[in-house]
Amino acid sequence: MTVHAPPTPPLSTASFSPASSAAPLTPPSYSSTLPGPSPYIISFPTNAPTTYATPVRMHVLLQASGSPALTFDLTQHPSTITSHHKGISLRALSEPATKPPLSVITIVVAHLPWSIIVHPSNGTYVTIADVLEGLYRKLRTNISAQEFHALPTEKDMRRVTAAYEQRYRRLRGSRECEDEKRRGVRRVDFLMGHTRFMGLSSTSSGRDVWFLNTT
Repeated sequence: MTVHAPPTPPLSTASFSPASSAAPLTPPSYSSTLPGPSPYIISFPTNAPTTYATPVRMHVLLQASGSPALTFDLTQHPSTITSHHKGISLRALSEPATKPPLSVITIVVAHLPWSIIVHPSNGTYVTIADVLEGLYRKLRTNISAQEFHALPTEKDMRRVTAAYEQRYRRLRGSRECEDEKRRGVRRVDFLMGHTRFMGLSSTSSGRDVWFLNTT
């Protein structure tokens, strides 16, 4: 049975609200240092067109870069995000994530067997806030025991477990730490510690499919 975290209140231009989570799901207690990423392979449709009449560009705040505009730890709520672009204004958060605007964005990650689909909160086009909230909320989803044991190797299980343990141990205060530990493994732990947001880059799978870069 899959255990999901309950929905996080939408990220609005008025405020960032911390998310809550759901029932616990704790994996086997392996002990390991945090190694590199797992070699998951994302399969894309072979018949997807690779050229378009109107190229799509990602907003500068979300563009892939070795020095990304946003400082965003994907394990943390979007309210913790900072930027060297003179802060993140409420107006900027409501701007389209892409030019031209898209009505849906699919985000794929090399380390995850799931895609992250972002829909517009305004009912028209995906905003920067939608992307940041979508990434955080979907990665906060609890995994099931079946998903954990479907990892390719026992080494991958140890890596995910190590990332989970590192994540909750970083929290300040014994109560908060124990609460997060009790809530169990989340999809963000499948990133195996590579949780620094490095922006989104285009793919050959369609103008609405973007790749999440992390380090």
